[in-house]
Amino acid sequence: MAIHDGGCLCGKLRFRVSAPMLESGYCHCRMCQKNSGAPVVAWVTFPAASFSWIAGEPGTYASSAHGRRQFCSGCGSYLVFLSANYPAEVSINTASFDDPGAFAPRMHIFAESRISWFHIADQLPSHTGFGGFHPADARD
Repeated sequence: MAIHDGGCLCGKLRFRVSAPMLESGYCHCRMCQKNSGAPVVAWVTFPAASFSWIAGEPGTYASSAHGRRQFCSGCGSYLVFLSANYPAEVSINTASFDDPGAFAPRMHIFAESRISWFHIADQLPSHTGFGGFHPADARD
C-alpha cells in the first residue's frame, strides 16, 4: 500500500494518504491563483477515504457553493481542496507532500484562466475547465 505524508510550512498540520493517486495536474483557475498567490497550483487527487489528518486541525474556507479549501491557521499554507460535487475525492496541493516529486502532473485544467505571461512548456493535455473530463468520470 502506498503511504504518503505531508504538511504545512510551520509543521502544525500533518496529513497522510494511504492509496495510489487518482489523478494529478496543474490548475490555472482564478480561485487557485488567488488562494496560492501563484500563477498555477499543482494538485494530486486521492480517494477521500484514504486521507487523514495526523496532526492538527485545519481551517476551512468555503470558496464556492461546492468547494472548501483547507489550510493551516498558523502559517496560512493551503493544503486541501474538497468538492461537494465529488465527495469521494480529496485534492491535495502537491508541494505540501514530503516527497512532491512522487506525483508528476498529467494535465492542465482551467487553462482558459492561464495568466498570459505564464508559458506552458510541456506537452500535457490542456483542458478548458475540466474539459468534460474529471478523474471520477474515467473510473468504473
